[in-house]
Order: sequence, then C-alpha cells, then structure tokens
Amino acid sequence: MAQLESGSKRIIIVEDDEDLRDSIIKYLRLKGYDIHGVGTALEFYAEVSTHPYTIAILDLALPDQDGLVIAQYIRANTGMRILMLTARTSVEDRLAGYESGADVYLVKPVDFRELAASLDSLFGRLELDASSAITINKAVKGHWRLNGEDWTLESPEGDLVKMTSKEYQFLYALAEASGHIVSREELLPILGYAINESANRSLESLVYRLRKKISTELDTPIKTASGSGYTFSAPIVILIP
Repeated sequence: MAQLESGSKRIIIVEDDEDLRDSIIKYLRLKGYDIHGVGTALEFYAEVSTHPYTIAILDLALPDQDGLVIAQYIRANTGMRILMLTARTSVEDRLAGYESGADVYLVKPVDFRELAASLDSLFGRLELDASSAITINKAVKGHWRLNGEDWTLESPEGDLVKMTSKEYQFLYALAEASGHIVSREELLPILGYAINESANRSLESLVYRLRKKISTELDTPIKTASGSGYTFSAPIVILIP
C-alpha cells in the first residue's frame, strides 16, 4: 500500500481543558502518533499557519471561538480531516458538526481506545485514497468527477462540492458500482456504521446533507432505490492523483 508522505501523519488537538489535553496527548504519543496540543482558537491558527497537520481534533466549547467556526475554516482553507471531541450530545449538535465539516464526531467522556481507533480509521481512508489504482482522464466531458485528492465532487458544469470523508466514501462506493444499486447493508460497514436503525438514520442524514450541498432543490443524481439502497444515476468518473 502506498503511504502518506513522510511527516504528513501529524495531529493537532484544540482543547482548553489542559488536564484532558495533556492526557490525550500522552496516550496518543504512546500509541505512536505525532501530536501537538493548543488551548485556544488563536493558538490553533498561529500553529497551522507555520506547520502542516493531517488531522485536527477539535473541542467545540473554546474560550475564544466556537469549534464549529474552526471546522468551517479548516474545510475552506486546508486539506485537514476533522475529528470533533465535545460534550455536546444532541442530534442537532451532531448534525451541526457534520455540516461544518466533521469526519468523526465523538462525545466526552471518550474512551481513549475509541479515539485512537477513529484516528486509525481516518488515516486508513487517506491511505486508501493514496493507493487506489483507479485512474481516469480528467478531460472526460459531460461526466461528474469524484476527486480523491481533495475530496471534491465536480459537476459537468464545473461546480465544485467539498465533502467530508464519509460523504466521499459514500460517493466512491456508488461510483464504483457504475449505476448499479448499492444496498444499505453494503454501505453501512463502508462508512463505519453498525447495521441497525440508528445507523440507517445516520446514513439518511448523510445523504440528505450531501444532496443539499449539490443542489438546494435536492435534485441530484443520487437516487434512492426503493428504500433498499442508493445509486448514482449520471455518468461519473473517479479521479485519483
């Protein structure tokens, strides 16, 4: 498997609880992670302006700025992936987190083993993107384009949609199926969900958010197939750097 560039597997954690931040840093360093911690949004912006990071672990209740604002900045200006670690537990909070760009949303108190597993999963998806053998000519006309380099979807008209990792993996599965239906039972494990009713609702929320990103009228090539799965009804190619 191709590897991420040397030095690129770096994590920054933004957490104003110094004891918790130090505990997480100590645990993850013992697990072999290269991680740096800051306590405020201001410190975060200063740090990422001078050093590259692959993943940001974000608390939301920071003293100087809501973590959702930081997430929006990350999505608009960097290629970092986002793991939110917060005490906000409601469904509305989770949706706001994912809409702001979260790839993973974990609730405090968190088992550090789950945190490490989530980071492994994120890095694994990045490795998968880097090692994929699918290559398509970028000059193809009239097709939607799924770009594995920056996790964007480009319409035939050239409109770009920035996606989270789960949104990208969802569309990747549909694109690979070449117009065939991909069942919910196939999609849930791909996205890291259990196969249960709660996970089905999470999948439906993901699809709704993605359709809304593509079109405010929700008129997109992502089609629901008799409630059993999804398909991408238009020609789509996968672009891999």
